[in-house]
Amino acid sequence: MKQRSLSTVEEAIALERSVARSAGKALAQITELYEQSDALRTLWEMKFRPIGCDPLDSATPLNVIEQLNQTFTYIASARAVVTLFGLHPELAPFHVNLGNVAGSDVESCSPGKLACEVFAAVNTSNNQKLNKDLAKVAASGAEHKYVFFMCPGVSVGRQFKLERIPGVQVWAVGDQHER
Repeated sequence: MKQRSLSTVEEAIALERSVARSAGKALAQITELYEQSDALRTLWEMKFRPIGCDPLDSATPLNVIEQLNQTFTYIASARAVVTLFGLHPELAPFHVNLGNVAGSDVESCSPGKLACEVFAAVNTSNNQKLNKDLAKVAASGAEHKYVFFMCPGVSVGRQFKLERIPGVQVWAVGDQHER
């Protein structure tokens, strides 16, 4: 299921750990494949076959490139929820839309109170993702508006210099996979 309702910080951390376990399974598959083949064949398999698994369900095969993209967005989403528990505990539980699900990436159980977009990228200007998410959140009618992201070299915390639209806060949730 690509939608989750997270009622506690512990549930958000458990989501991140579950995604990490799926990453471990994928890495084991890649290692086994490489041990039985050569580098080019291994890369070919990773690109074109379901070598890897769904980050939310390790029993479901998935192309490793897709797993990579989803994994860090899901981790960023879990960390965004942890931050939101600190900022707005009264708005819990938080509904997290993982994958291609309509609506904001993170919403409050109280309609119209919270809209958040979340992404993980090499940098904040990659594919204009930050600008697109800022515009999407700004257009929402939510009372509280956020964009959360994970990028290398950007430490955890509010990113005032990236807040280009009044009323939309921008937060980095980390620049590494580790907590």
